[in-house]
Amino acid sequence: MSSTLFVSVVLDQNLKKPLDYAVPEQWQRLVQVGMRVEVPLRSSLQKATIVALKETSNIPHLKEIARLLSAESALSDPLWKLAHWMAHYYAAPLQRVMKCFIPPSLRKEVRPKKEFLFFLALTKDEAITHIASLREKRPKQADLLEQLLHAPKGLPAAQLNSSPEALLKKKWIRREEKASSELSNEEFFPTYPKKLNEEQSTCLEKITASLRTEQFAAHLIQGVTGSGKTEVYLQAIQTTLDLGKSAIMLVPEISLTSQTIERFRSRFQEKIAIWHHRRSLGERTTAWNLLKNGQAQIVIGARSAIFCPAQKVGLIIVDEEHDASYKQSEEIPCYHGRDIAVMRAHIERATVLLGSATPSLESRYNADIGKYTLSKLNSRATSATIPKVSIIDMKQVYDRVGGFTHFSDPLIDALKLRLEAGEQTLLFLNRRGYHRLQMCSACRYIIKCPHCDLSLTFHKNSHELRCHLCDFSQNVPPLCPQCQSRETLQFKGFGTEHVERSLHALLPGVRTLRMDRDTTRQKESHEELYKQFRAHKADVLIGTQMIAKGFHFPSVTLVGVLNADAALHIPDFRSAEQLFQLITQVAGRSGRSELPGEVILQTFLPDHPLLKLAAAQDYEAFYQVELAERRLFQYPPFCHLVKITCSSPHPDKAQEEALQIHAQLQKQLSEGPLLLPVLPAGHPKIKDQYRFQFIIKCLKIKDLSSLLEQLTTDLNCKIDVDPINTFF
Repeated sequence: MSSTLFVSVVLDQNLKKPLDYAVPEQWQRLVQVGMRVEVPLRSSLQKATIVALKETSNIPHLKEIARLLSAESALSDPLWKLAHWMAHYYAAPLQRVMKCFIPPSLRKEVRPKKEFLFFLALTKDEAITHIASLREKRPKQADLLEQLLHAPKGLPAAQLNSSPEALLKKKWIRREEKASSELSNEEFFPTYPKKLNEEQSTCLEKITASLRTEQFAAHLIQGVTGSGKTEVYLQAIQTTLDLGKSAIMLVPEISLTSQTIERFRSRFQEKIAIWHHRRSLGERTTAWNLLKNGQAQIVIGARSAIFCPAQKVGLIIVDEEHDASYKQSEEIPCYHGRDIAVMRAHIERATVLLGSATPSLESRYNADIGKYTLSKLNSRATSATIPKVSIIDMKQVYDRVGGFTHFSDPLIDALKLRLEAGEQTLLFLNRRGYHRLQMCSACRYIIKCPHCDLSLTFHKNSHELRCHLCDFSQNVPPLCPQCQSRETLQFKGFGTEHVERSLHALLPGVRTLRMDRDTTRQKESHEELYKQFRAHKADVLIGTQMIAKGFHFPSVTLVGVLNADAALHIPDFRSAEQLFQLITQVAGRSGRSELPGEVILQTFLPDHPLLKLAAAQDYEAFYQVELAERRLFQYPPFCHLVKITCSSPHPDKAQEEALQIHAQLQKQLSEGPLLLPVLPAGHPKIKDQYRFQFIIKCLKIKDLSSLLEQLTTDLNCKIDVDPINTFF
């Protein structure tokens, strides 16, 4: 064979292990690690990424790579190091890790999104003459010429009032093609850096000092809601740009990107790329190219934006760093965006900035032991004050009204006051749908999803029962499926749809919007709902945890939290932390401007110490109490956890595999790591797969890494390192 060079590649699909191929002579000086190639596999060609160059191979009669798909490496050296670290730390095959770094748009060779601009190709006098001659017989062509006559800078295709094809053939207009500038259609008003208060200035000085050293540094900003963390971010980014570096800004939910883009665009204009999974493949390809070529210095996105090819990264910001949506739990690799951000900053010798009003215990503990630099912002940045919080005992309310109600008298009175004053309200209930389940009163049968071990939720708008795990839906049955009884099926429990209808019955003139997964299925729905509420087209925004995170609505002066104690019943060591964070965050949406804010927590556990701490927004007291419990029972941050889940269409097989892996690890880990028993998962069946799991506690992940990597090769199981929850 004439080839003297070999490559190892990981395929986009199928195989977990790298495969070796020979390099044809004409490409031997061109190939490099990270290049995209096409290789023969059995009877087809498969796309792959080169992960290593080799002078020898142990495999005889190697096939040659068929085609080079890129002229350069898709990943920079720092990103390669990050990919290998991820594969090792999260015990994930490199092939699965590469899917994070090589987006679908690149794997499918999608072209960048193009924007066409149309211009007049005539003089002004010629155009006027043609408009007059076309007015009677070709009025649409006349209108289009007139439209372009008044648009010397050209118009995009979407803004043209008729088809341009006929005028293009006549060469009376011309079309220019250019790559989308990402934010060319976003509305914005230029803003300028605000004067910082003393706490903000001290915080920014620490960050600026780190940026100038060009060495790795990690900062934690613990700032109460409305304390001006975003302004610190903006000014830190400006310093980063002045140093010739780029910045990555992570936000926890797609619902935040509209507001974040608005703030950043008004300050930085055209230097921004947007990165999240709801953008089209063409839009993501455009963003990839802008970042890869250094044309965009700022990227804003959800957790996957941490893998973007930004050049010369100087600053990485993780806003609301405590948020669970930074953790990928559904598929391998089960990475945490915040932890990846810290590691990427370490590799790139950059500064990472974690911000939250309620930091995760792990991050705050890292600050306490000196790994992170802690800055506290204890006061709101404007004249706004922390909202007044009231706790309402719903058991007493039920006794007084003689049954169920969503709204206590104090909440109703507060709602009416806001409506009269023209102010806005948020109502938070972390459960969507109309009714939570349907049950037969005769035989107590609960209608469940045939594919999941979960009751079906009734959605009144679509008049169907729907599974919130797999999205299965069915019509509402007229008879009990088990005992065939008539008129015995009853609905139980309530969601955001029911709250909205009840509110309209109570206050007929109220204007409402609802933000949950049902109302935000469309691509631009988050942005549209945000803009409508910001423009005061609704008095009340009702929603799930989507409305709790980061939104800034100056006119919101009341927040009502319905069923505040629901999360306390989840048997997970993080449930208290997550509830405290959620209540504190949603309470922080109130009174963010000059108007005073109020928060009403409705609960059946008014004396629960956690709710009292959340009502007082006393993070320090909560942190000390929770940290003491974690230390006592040896949970993070005092150890690492690994959750291993086995699934199968047959419950016995899933349990058997889990027990087999458990026994194998127990034998190999005689001391050190602690294995907890095998148990059914919190949702024991999802999408026709039965699930059994167990937890491993260890001081250092490296003590387990080699054994975990062996599991991914030999057995079919999901390994979740540092799981965000241990129950579900």
